[in-house]
Amino acid sequence: MKKILIVDDETSFLLSLQDGLRVHRDKFEVLTAGNGREAVDILRVQPIDLLVTDLKLPEMNGFELLAWTSRHQPQLPVIVMSAFGTPEIEERLAKMDTLQFLEKPLDLDMLLDGILTGLNAKGKSFIRGITLATFLQLVKAEKKNCTLKVTSLNGEQAYLYIRGGELIDADYGHLTGLGAALDVVGWSDAEIEMDGVCRRQENIVGMAMEHLLIEAFKRKDEAAENQLRNPAAAVPSQDPLSLRMAQVLAQLAVVHEFAIFDKPGKLLKKNSGTCTVTGLAPKVIESMLNLLENDISFGNNYRSVVFNAGSRNRYLLFPYQGYRVVTKLKAGTAPQKIIEELKRCETTP
Repeated sequence: MKKILIVDDETSFLLSLQDGLRVHRDKFEVLTAGNGREAVDILRVQPIDLLVTDLKLPEMNGFELLAWTSRHQPQLPVIVMSAFGTPEIEERLAKMDTLQFLEKPLDLDMLLDGILTGLNAKGKSFIRGITLATFLQLVKAEKKNCTLKVTSLNGEQAYLYIRGGELIDADYGHLTGLGAALDVVGWSDAEIEMDGVCRRQENIVGMAMEHLLIEAFKRKDEAAENQLRNPAAAVPSQDPLSLRMAQVLAQLAVVHEFAIFDKPGKLLKKNSGTCTVTGLAPKVIESMLNLLENDISFGNNYRSVVFNAGSRNRYLLFPYQGYRVVTKLKAGTAPQKIIEELKRCETTP
């Protein structure tokens, strides 16, 4: 049976929701938590199909809970019980794969509709996970102070410094301030880590959050249009094949972690959440194979390399269509099945 986790610090409110939803106990089970820490404890030990959370929570607030789910359970559908922001941002985010917002005081029928929509959605649910833009809009609405460490799907990292709900500075590679902010806030697939203190003092960005998000979306749309007009200008790490490979690997339950590298060794894609296999650079392993080439007679022409760890996890390295793929597999998994699954990428449109 599907399980819903509702998180709020008002016991009477949680009890009223449980009573109101009890008539639907044949469709889903309702679990509750009084703060973010309790919610994480539940999420760690049992599968939850939908998270419903307030933002103002003791011990571990709703923002920290959402940041945790972004890193550890990025596919978890989420409903946030909070007032939303400006109509312009709401309209833009409505077009993205993002979460639902329900305004307090909560309408039970609206909550039930949101729950059923989330549980019945197939494939790419529009309430799956939380995007960085959505998180920033929540931060704006609640006038939070924080520093966010943001990691893209490609492993790139950036820092966003927020005071009173406004983004005042940003660091991304060699970029700082407004330039870095505009590049980063439009990331659609990102892990978020939250520090409850703003680590910068001066407002370098100088643009309101809602305008910043709109400008970032505008630039992202323009870049997408340019790529359609000039496919040769597309970013190599966003090529369709590596993206489809990542999607296939992410859907395989036996694949705990994965990383996709190009032939020179640049990281192109990795799984969401914790990814330890990015450190298993294929170039390093291949150099070891070259040293053993006289004994094993294949070197860089290997079809796959498998090794087991003390944790009983199985690691698989193999070349595919000019890429190098490293995976961490469930114990006992047949490596060839993973490679066969990826062959679907050749015919997937």
